[in-house]
Amino acid sequence: MAVSELNRDIQYQIYNLLKSLQQAEKLKNKDIRILLDKVVRKYGGKVVNK
Repeated sequence: MAVSELNRDIQYQIYNLLKSLQQAEKLKNKDIRILLDKVVRKYGGKVVNK
């Protein structure tokens, strides 16, 4: 499996997890952005509000 395939697979899994959390716990988009921001900051990234 190539790195790009792995990245796509991981992105798909994260997307599905967030959708499941959103439906089960009634998370709002703002809550999801906060969760994602906490994760990506550990790797030097930042979530941008588009």
